[in-house]
Amino acid sequence: MKIPARTVIIFSMILLGFFGLLTIISSQSETAMPYFLVLRQLISFAAALGLMFLCSLLPFGFFRRAAAPLAVLSLLLLLILPFFGTRINGMCGWFRYGSFSLQPSEVAKPFFLLGLVMLIRRFKEEKYRFAAGLGYTLLWGAAIFIQPDFGTSFIYFATFALVIFVSGIRWRWLVGTGALAAAGAWYFIHSHPYALKRITAFLNPQGSWHLRQLELACARGGWFGHKLGQALWSNAYVPLPYNDSAYATLTETIGFAGALLVLVLFAVLLAALSSIALRREHPETVRLFAAGAAAVIGVQTLLHVGVNLSLIPPTGLTLPLISYGGSSLIGCGILVGMVLSAEKEEKR
Repeated sequence: MKIPARTVIIFSMILLGFFGLLTIISSQSETAMPYFLVLRQLISFAAALGLMFLCSLLPFGFFRRAAAPLAVLSLLLLLILPFFGTRINGMCGWFRYGSFSLQPSEVAKPFFLLGLVMLIRRFKEEKYRFAAGLGYTLLWGAAIFIQPDFGTSFIYFATFALVIFVSGIRWRWLVGTGALAAAGAWYFIHSHPYALKRITAFLNPQGSWHLRQLELACARGGWFGHKLGQALWSNAYVPLPYNDSAYATLTETIGFAGALLVLVLFAVLLAALSSIALRREHPETVRLFAAGAAAVIGVQTLLHVGVNLSLIPPTGLTLPLISYGGSSLIGCGILVGMVLSAEKEEKR
């Protein structure tokens, strides 16, 4: 019996969120307040699920009509961050009021994607569709780049590349996008010394304390991990074990077998999103939005896991639905809820 894509998506989201709570509990077991972050994550996860179901109940036509104001408002929040935002670890990427904080670049992902899809579908010719989408993405990428947050900027550009390709653009147009991204990466690395240090450390992992701790945490997990509360390496040595290093913490806790299961859940979620994008009976808007949602979650997952397994230089990106952070959870909830709304669209 074939299971509907929306059912697979919902259950994958819930199970991944459960593994996220497990990761945070494990990363805080040796702290003075071991349940403080997990309670906050639980509240954020409940809010994300609520928003997901709310968005799924709304007709996708509502989002199509609201695409422009939602995109403009989200972009404005990014543009005023340098003036009113809070700087954490050298990056001005959050609004903070008391204990409440908001990372606009995470919450804005579904609205960036919606605006991108609605913009490019207005053009039939390849060159105009590509130019409009690229200009739109450059505006958003620049707003995030100045924080500076190269990793998130890359996710926005990767999403644009996949969406524009699915829309029918030929490979030769994407070569230019790749060259532009490479130029941006070169500029970022040479204008931010810490980025160059990360690359040199990656090329010599034995000389990188950060990467070495990630490797040891993963290795310590073995096949089946340790009992909850015994991820000692993640608690003592791994930097940001509940956030940027969440996958390493999870691997130490539940071992290679459990960490592989989490990757399978991500693959199932991405396959379900992609199946919506591949259905020809859906309008182009629906297919492009579903493809973009798969790109947003998939690219960030690959980058985070790649860093935690010492396969790529550190990027400072969270693991969707797993890492601690209300903004990321809320953004994922809205994004997936909009896909579920779009999935109900009938062929015109």
